[in-house]
Amino acid sequence: MASIRNMRGRYYSRVRWYSDTERRIEKLIPLKTDKKSEAIIRNNEVEKVEDLIKQGENWSFGWMSEGGKKKLIRRSIAESVDDYIAVKRIDGVRQKTIDLNQLALSSLMNRIGNKVPIELITDSHINKWKEWSRSTHAPTTTNIYLAKIKTFFKFCYKKKYIKQELDIEMVKVDKNPPMYLSDTKLGKLFSTDMIDEHFRKAFVFYTMTGCRLAEAFNGTISGNWLIITPDVAKSHTTREVELNQVTKAILLEMRNRYDERIGKSMHGTYKNTHKGIIDSYSKEFKKGAKALGFGEHKFHNLRDTYAVRRWIETGDIHLVSKEIGHSSVTMTQKYADFNIRRLGLDFPSLNNIIESRMSKTISNDSITRLGGNLLGGVNSQSV
Repeated sequence: MASIRNMRGRYYSRVRWYSDTERRIEKLIPLKTDKKSEAIIRNNEVEKVEDLIKQGENWSFGWMSEGGKKKLIRRSIAESVDDYIAVKRIDGVRQKTIDLNQLALSSLMNRIGNKVPIELITDSHINKWKEWSRSTHAPTTTNIYLAKIKTFFKFCYKKKYIKQELDIEMVKVDKNPPMYLSDTKLGKLFSTDMIDEHFRKAFVFYTMTGCRLAEAFNGTISGNWLIITPDVAKSHTTREVELNQVTKAILLEMRNRYDERIGKSMHGTYKNTHKGIIDSYSKEFKKGAKALGFGEHKFHNLRDTYAVRRWIETGDIHLVSKEIGHSSVTMTQKYADFNIRRLGLDFPSLNNIIESRMSKTISNDSITRLGGNLLGGVNSQSV
């Protein structure tokens, strides 16, 4: 039952309950009086809707406004989004992730209205947004936004803003294999005079390390290691990239170029911001790839190339997953789905490794010996 609490001479009705995770939740409702007798009467009014309050509903009572009546206050989706983003900030979520959440949820509110009561939103509202998004964005982008929207409504259900979770399904996306650069394309990219030598060296670095674009600048150099710490790693876990003489020299050159340009005030100041300097490598890649006749490729394909080549070399997808910093080997499996003989055509430099892997057979000699009493006169050569 709701209890009465006196705080600095004013009375409040206190409603307490426990969440599904056994966390105690408390809500204080102002009774707007300093008289206990009046507070008891008003607390009785609160108790009439106490169960609904525990379900997450907000109520306004007559004493809260002159001439007012008891009524349900419906929480809008905009208010719920504000609460959600505030919690994200408190939890220390990266600003980039918060921005993506806000972008996804803003696009939803733009389609259905930001004053719609959160508890009245149904699957039809989500489907309305999906129809718009499919006509505006690529399926992959739609699914990225949908994932953020789905997580938001899980939060609303947990907070009891809504009484049941929405059934939000991702849109179907054709699974295309990752795009890698063949030996021929890499050779053209590394040798062309259409791209400044510094950028070509950087492309060699990324192909040899599998780093994401920003990791080369956000990580910490420690001896012959580039340490990608959780605060800058996409997977939020530490990753260590071993550097050799070549990759370390290139990385130091990239860092020196960064230091020379960062913050310089001149025409096109964006080019000398942290993001602008990093983006320049992607832009140079795109410009060069287009000029060389393989403009369908993007900078991230250098990382894809590293992953495919490492899978050819090791045959160990778990090792590759760890090296490139995936949070799950499921994400890395796409690199092992290529026909290895087909890869031999694109990476002739690795043909010896491919042939060695393809020539390996399973030896049954030990099994034959162990099961000799069962095989009798069977010729072991035929087993």
